[in-house]
Amino acid sequence: MKISNRTQHSTTVKSILGVLIAVCAFTAAANAQPSFEGKFTLPYEVHWNHAVLPAGEYSIQFDSTQEPVVLHSASTNESYFVSVPIMADTEKGSPRLNITNLGNESRVRSMNVPQIGKTLIFDPLTATEKEMLAKAGQNSTVPIITARK
Repeated sequence: MKISNRTQHSTTVKSILGVLIAVCAFTAAANAQPSFEGKFTLPYEVHWNHAVLPAGEYSIQFDSTQEPVVLHSASTNESYFVSVPIMADTEKGSPRLNITNLGNESRVRSMNVPQIGKTLIFDPLTATEKEMLAKAGQNSTVPIITARK
């Protein structure tokens, strides 16, 4: 079976266009800058989604339009990816992690990010937990240090 030159040319043009589109998409993704970057120090072990993070220094970055949040441990050189199930309007104040301490477990519940006008809620409190924490005062915060632009 003989393929005409016209069909071969059309197939070649489509192939080249497909490759160009893929290269452009890859280049745009590779050059995308995170919309938030910061550093924080955990004074104790915390649970963050399904990850258990040991005490230590961490960097954090994410793009406010996509998931996940990327955490990187300076001491262990491990990276963690955590999803953001809920976004809410920012709280007053500076960037910080909001942590609850229940029993022997500390858990990151949310992260306030005024730079993008959002609070990222990783583990919402139940009504019972809110009441219990309000009475016991077992909430803590960890400041997030960001570079000034």
